[in-house]
Amino acid sequence: MMDMVAILVIDDEPLVADALMVVLTDNGYAVTVAMTGRDGIGKISEQRFDVTITDLRLPDMSGLDILSSIREMHPAGLNILITANPTPEIVAEAVRRGALEVLSKPFCPSDVLNLLEKSLTIRRQKS
Repeated sequence: MMDMVAILVIDDEPLVADALMVVLTDNGYAVTVAMTGRDGIGKISEQRFDVTITDLRLPDMSGLDILSSIREMHPAGLNILITANPTPEIVAEAVRRGALEVLSKPFCPSDVLNLLEKSLTIRRQKS
């Protein structure tokens, strides 16, 4: 039996965070939500997450800075950045800091689920 995949969602918009939590939980993932970057980094320092989904714009810090912190603490984790404005510069910087993918808001639940399954499959094939 495989362990449940642990996902951390960092987003200050309750509607987005709640929607992701419901969709991911309903599809068998263990989900934790943080509403600020500092809270998210605190949770990462306490627990290992297989996947982190973070918003670019948070009230206390940038999602890009969170990606850098995650890469230092857990370099093997899968990281997804979500943003309403995915400019080529932001996408390039996010990938440079460890994002697997940048997902544009608004997104469909199936977009997130397909991205997760693809990412987790690639990781399983490498290990």
